[in-house]
Amino acid sequence: MKILVLCGGESAERVVSLASGDAVAGWLEQAGYETLKYDPEDQGHTYRSTERLAPEAIGITAPMPVARGQYDPAVVRGLLQVLDGFRPDVVFPILHGGRGEDGTMQSLLDWVGVPYVGANALSCSLAMNKHHSRLIFRAAGIPTTEGFLVPVERMRDPEWVRARIEESFGFPAVVKPLNGGSTIGLTIVYKPDELALALASVTVLERQALVEAHFTGREIAATVVMEEAYPLVEIKPKSGFYDYSNKYTSGRTEYVCPAPIPESDAKRIQDAAVSAFKALDSSGFARVDFLLGDNGDFVCLELNSLPGMTTNSLVPKAARARGEEPVHLMRKIVDCALHRAERTSKLGDGQPC
Repeated sequence: MKILVLCGGESAERVVSLASGDAVAGWLEQAGYETLKYDPEDQGHTYRSTERLAPEAIGITAPMPVARGQYDPAVVRGLLQVLDGFRPDVVFPILHGGRGEDGTMQSLLDWVGVPYVGANALSCSLAMNKHHSRLIFRAAGIPTTEGFLVPVERMRDPEWVRARIEESFGFPAVVKPLNGGSTIGLTIVYKPDELALALASVTVLERQALVEAHFTGREIAATVVMEEAYPLVEIKPKSGFYDYSNKYTSGRTEYVCPAPIPESDAKRIQDAAVSAFKALDSSGFARVDFLLGDNGDFVCLELNSLPGMTTNSLVPKAARARGEEPVHLMRKIVDCALHRAERTSKLGDGQPC
């Protein structure tokens, strides 16, 4: 069986995606699949699973996007040529953020009839849009923080945002891009005079910001594979919060799996993670992020439809805690993609995946 791993891409999470692609391709090769890697921004060039694309260190500072959405049909043309030449049985997109995770890539693969791993186009689009996913989570009874969307015309109006924060939930508040991940562009705002810079950090990446009440709690990551919750991971930065540098700089964060929390709390968070997975009609695998308060209350932050899959990422950690090596996890995820493609061709059999 042939698998094409898509990694890199044009988002600010490009370097992380390259590292995920290196790890995933290696595990797929170990699982017995014929595997190639392809970066849509490196048009027409495929790489063997053993060829490293990511730098040794992912970096302390988050990189800027490679592309800004210019008209460039060569990007799609290059991908289609690779698909036509390699003829993969399954595509494994591990593109973090941007058009790789917002449903655009998934729509293209649907259009040309190539099975792929992970959530479908609509699910990816909803998961990426933090405002819409919050609405869906709340409708499903999954707790979230209070928050509001900053209209495009108010992104350069910190006074308007200040007034909304003070009348809604007060400071501190969290300002972050409406889409995207790896906490790139996210700022915890403690005072009103910090708002202008926080909004400017978002506008570098996109047009709108989501502002949320700051919730103090332990950071918990819940992996869901085929609608089943895996052991939780507690994320413990040694200083500050879990920002880009603490995520991707070795030694800055401690990870504990299974998370040392009461069994009842773990079960409630796992149930909420599965509910979030189902509410967004996700598929294959996902990671759902939570904050757990001292009194047992918790909030759901987001669902990552294509979470990081580097050798140190949280999904592989959760799988190992369950007794599954990443190679076995790869087989499950690929089988799920093939099963979904088969169900689609038969108009569905109602089985979850």
